[in-house]
Amino acid sequence: MKKITFILLLSLFFSVNYSFAQVNNLTEVVLFGNKKIIKEGSLIRCATTEYEEYLKSKNPNRLSTSEFEQWIAPKIKIEKEKRKNTSKVLQQNAVITIPVVVHVIHNGNIIGTDENIFDEQVISQIQVLNEDFRKKSGTPGFNTNPVGADVEIEFALARRDPAGILTNGINRVDLGQESWSTDEVDSFVKPQTQWNPEKYLNIWVVKFSGNNLLGYAQFPDASGLAGINNNGGPANTDGVVIGYAFFGSSSYFPAGTYVNNYDKGRTASHEVGHWLGLRHIWGDGGCDVDDFCADTPNAGQENQGCTVGVDSCPASPGVDMIENYMDYSNDACMNIFTSDQKNRMITVMNNSTRRASLKTSDALVPGTTFANDASTMIVNLNINCSTNFSPVIKITNKGTSPLTRASIQYGIDNQNLQTYNWTGNLLNNQSQNITLNSLTTTIGNHNFNCNITSVNGTTDQNASNNGSTINFNIERSLNYSSNTVNFSLQLDHYGEETTWKLTNKAGVILYEGGPYTDTDDETGPLPALINTTFSLPSNDCYTFSIFDSQGDGICCEYGAGYYDLKTPSGEVIASGDEFGTGETTKFSINSLSTNESEKLNSVYLYPNPTSNLLNIVVENKLDSPEAYTIINTLGQTIKSKKIESEQDLSINVSHLARGIYFLKLSKNQSETNTIRFIKK
Repeated sequence: MKKITFILLLSLFFSVNYSFAQVNNLTEVVLFGNKKIIKEGSLIRCATTEYEEYLKSKNPNRLSTSEFEQWIAPKIKIEKEKRKNTSKVLQQNAVITIPVVVHVIHNGNIIGTDENIFDEQVISQIQVLNEDFRKKSGTPGFNTNPVGADVEIEFALARRDPAGILTNGINRVDLGQESWSTDEVDSFVKPQTQWNPEKYLNIWVVKFSGNNLLGYAQFPDASGLAGINNNGGPANTDGVVIGYAFFGSSSYFPAGTYVNNYDKGRTASHEVGHWLGLRHIWGDGGCDVDDFCADTPNAGQENQGCTVGVDSCPASPGVDMIENYMDYSNDACMNIFTSDQKNRMITVMNNSTRRASLKTSDALVPGTTFANDASTMIVNLNINCSTNFSPVIKITNKGTSPLTRASIQYGIDNQNLQTYNWTGNLLNNQSQNITLNSLTTTIGNHNFNCNITSVNGTTDQNASNNGSTINFNIERSLNYSSNTVNFSLQLDHYGEETTWKLTNKAGVILYEGGPYTDTDDETGPLPALINTTFSLPSNDCYTFSIFDSQGDGICCEYGAGYYDLKTPSGEVIASGDEFGTGETTKFSINSLSTNESEKLNSVYLYPNPTSNLLNIVVENKLDSPEAYTIINTLGQTIKSKKIESEQDLSINVSHLARGIYFLKLSKNQSETNTIRFIKK
């Protein structure tokens, strides 16, 4: 793996020491409004000091480290005495269950794409939290260490939303933005989406700007307690924030989106530990700085990777507890909260504002249900190498009465809406996928929406889950005549980070590769060039995708790698090197489809919408149309003309009434393409 450091932004009240290796290339980053110089291409593991300064600037009365410890220390002592005098049976009966809402913040992507993660990935994370906090036998959260503790805290997705309606505890919110800075998360995302923090543990799953943060948490608020000033831990920012690729477990849901070594759900275990008052095991300082837990051996700094037996503080007893959830080890190496850490977390749950109230929350009581209530979810648009596609949606009966019929309105860009009348028989919580009629659009960015207009012949009693919308992009894809495609891959020195795959229209993986092997010497020669030949059937759409798990592509600081796909004649289908986390290319081979939208596919229109001139752009001269016809939404021909010169590729549509039209392009009386345009 590249020698880089991930961020764990933690809203704790403690200082941290930073050390950087001597570097040649430096770059500037901004954390919570403060500039920081780091090695180019590297990431920051922890920015506690920056976040604390940010929070202090918002509220100067915020408790200092010493003030917080003065408040919590005597309460921990009382908790220890109480537990010492309590039977094991009673302790087991005192398990605390915390209601959780997971806010999946996305940009209109289809569920399962990028930051709009699957429900199953969320559920896998709750499973990991319960295994880790309960030290469950037979799971990765179990340990045999004498100081290892069952924290007796569990987590469950909420069953009731703030309005009292039944929920699954997953709140998907399209905020119209793909990624977020830490400032934006605290100032906009949290306040806009948070559920009452006195009833729910709010967890936000987001795509951070740069996609280089693991997460951060807000330390527990002690306000309202006798003898303590209001520390100003704001209620409207209280909770935990996790980068989407570090949330959930690949062991329990392999189809999710993850980053290697941080794919077992331990980022959330770590951050929830902070949310419950735990410090890093090295005390955010070194051998002489306390984490206020006597059973965690002193550590000089954070540990990364999975090196057992490290003793960074030889003058103190014990070796570094790299397996502790509050270290920075790889996910798979973590498996312990200690007894003293447990006492600290239980004390917070019994005393801290917005933590103690969770024990009496009604968020786990199932919310209100309705007799007639159906929901929709967009499953797949089935977009391939054309502007024509058939969306698949899922309809679910959320009501208590059987769902036997529903009317669903759908369309692109809220134009030319169509109605699908579904019939069937679904009992409560049963679902069925529906393939809607084919739709045709234009190259560019669009949105698809569907909305239930009636169920069982009457009005849906819960309109909040009736609609679903996603954004999508139709890319220009080219058709190639060769059934043979040559793939070349020059890896950088970190082949373990690189994977790729080639799929057909049905999503079947035809070819794939990686991860590969790292080279031992960054200054030595690069690995041998990899050459592979693909033999591809005609009349199909293909998608080539290449990924880098560390988000920096395969060029250039760690070796000048690259990839390309070419036909035997040298025609380049795709190529790249600095592609970040990954990139995708769609193309077709000898496409023989009679579907109009799959012909002349290198032709597009601009501007669209237009008020005056509509220009026909031909990227591949072989696809130059010979004639065009303008058709209105009633199917009537408005104008037809042969294309005999470059001037004919610019059409004056100023005389047309405002509305939607279709431009049908034709060539050789067999190849056609119909593109929608809007006259404004």
